[in-house]
Order: sequence, then structure tokens, then C-alpha cells
Amino acid sequence: MSWRDAAPVVETSAEAMLAAADLATDHQLGIWDAVILSAASRSGCRLLLSEDLQEGFTWAGVTVVNPFASPQHTLLQAFLEEDEE
Repeated sequence: MSWRDAAPVVETSAEAMLAAADLATDHQLGIWDAVILSAASRSGCRLLLSEDLQEGFTWAGVTVVNPFASPQHTLLQAFLEEDEE
């Protein structure tokens, strides 16, 4: 199984774009970072891997985790341990 199998691609809806605009304004994020977070939230994603966004930032059920941080965030550790089983 590949990451693509585990993480389906989702389309960006008008609702996601509106939420992203609010998110970018409220939290001073770049619009494209906000679009990614908004689309992730609307698709039910709980963990967003990014080395550019603030580690641990949580919005609408999505937590941003830097995959290169040491020590690893507990959510990433749990995901990787599940994947090994």
C-alpha cells in the first residue's frame, strides 16, 4: 500500500475556499496554507504533515505536525505504529 492509497485526493469546494479565507485572516496564514488546512478538515483528515506550518497548530480537528521534528509528535508516532502492524 502506498501513501496515495491511504490518503485520497479531495477537490477544493467553494465552501472550503470561503473557510480558508476566514482562516487566513483570523490566524494570519498564507491563503494556500489555509486552503490546504480547510480541504483537509472537510475531508476528515486529523493529521497534516508540514514543515512550513506551526507544529501543533490545530484547526477544525486537523493538527499540523512537522514530520522532521525530533522528538516526533505523539499523533505521528501513533500513526506510524499503526502502519507497522
